[in-house]
Amino acid sequence: MRWLIHGPTTTPAVAAALVRHGHKVVSPTDAGLADPDAAPGDVLDAAHKAQLDVLTTDPTVADAPFQEAADTKFGRTLVYLQLEGGDVEQDDAVDRLFDRYKRLAPGRVYTVTGTRVKIRQLPGIK
Repeated sequence: MRWLIHGPTTTPAVAAALVRHGHKVVSPTDAGLADPDAAPGDVLDAAHKAQLDVLTTDPTVADAPFQEAADTKFGRTLVYLQLEGGDVEQDDAVDRLFDRYKRLAPGRVYTVTGTRVKIRQLPGIK
């Protein structure tokens, strides 16, 4: 999978963990995001256009597809790290996600907390 990593509290350990699990990390500028503070819908639109999955620590990006007025088209995988802490916690969260789910399904939001992984289906995805 190719991942766009987004969020103000995302640490470099996330990218290292994804690469360790055999995935590729794409920078926001390579994904077409010139503004690091882009609106959540713009982040998801850029990722969708570049055919990237998104890993974020930003709750507004994770919630954007579920907003009533959302016209964002995003049918890929979205992972939300809902964690306290830094490098070690985020690295462990990525490991826990891929230990539990060997293949992530498109059209789903995986919320990784300190103790579990929750899955939700994106709206409009059958």
